[in-house]
Amino acid sequence: MKTVGAFIVLTLAGCASYQPYQPLEWSSLGTGCRSRGLSEVLLLPDDLDAQISLTDIRIGRLPDTGGGPGLLAHFRRHLDGPLGQSTGEPELFLAVGDWKKSCALLIKQNACPVAREIYESISSKSIPIGHAFHNPQPLQIMHGDTYFLSVRDGHGNQTNWSNHGRDHPLREAISVALDSLEACAEPAALEFSRMEL
Repeated sequence: MKTVGAFIVLTLAGCASYQPYQPLEWSSLGTGCRSRGLSEVLLLPDDLDAQISLTDIRIGRLPDTGGGPGLLAHFRRHLDGPLGQSTGEPELFLAVGDWKKSCALLIKQNACPVAREIYESISSKSIPIGHAFHNPQPLQIMHGDTYFLSVRDGHGNQTNWSNHGRDHPLREAISVALDSLEACAEPAALEFSRMEL
């Protein structure tokens, strides 16, 4: 009987301390640091209310374990009026983080000199559906950086893509874009380096 009572007490204690999972609304985040990993919005964008509006582009890179922090860039176009009209000036959301914490910076797109050029470059890319169909590699690499892309086209269709392989043309384009944005994300990277969990 004592065992049953102890089990009930432990169960109730667990219920009392249970906190329902509340994901971050990444689409509305502004500048600041949070004890939530950058991996969340990159790995599970649809499950985390990571809304992206018409013609928005979100790209990201998560380094392999021990490879330092990752970088996310979300080009927010603000074309979310009833008929796709502009509701604000284009912004750039930059976040530096790992699997446990992240620091973000929300700026006007014009405040990052290379942002417009990068947006135009990424928006002109296509995902090659038949990539490596002629030479399939069923064994995935065990370690390496993972690259991400989420986009909502002008008709509202959302696409989420990720790559953990090698030699993919879109991977190279995203890598170049993120490398170019690192200077604009430097304030967030600095805050991230000071952050403790």
